[in-house]
Amino acid sequence: MSIFKNAACRMMAVGLVAGGIGLGAGVAVAGQPQMEGALSALQSAQGYLNQVTQDKDGHAQSARKLVAKAIVQVEAGIAYGQAHGE
Repeated sequence: MSIFKNAACRMMAVGLVAGGIGLGAGVAVAGQPQMEGALSALQSAQGYLNQVTQDKDGHAQSARKLVAKAIVQVEAGIAYGQAHGE
């Protein structure tokens, strides 16, 4: 079963990434301020999720997994951009 089947999980993932991109506007990183901002926001979200003491019927664990996957993807995107001069 895909964790993206749950509408709440999809909305949370989209909100975290979109919020991170918005927060990244003030971060000054040559060429990739939005990606760096998204990474920072995701890492912050990961910290909050790691403090959750109740699993909320599996939703907290699902959110932790989604955020971890998103961090890996953003880091890969940053590495690609650096390797290709973007």
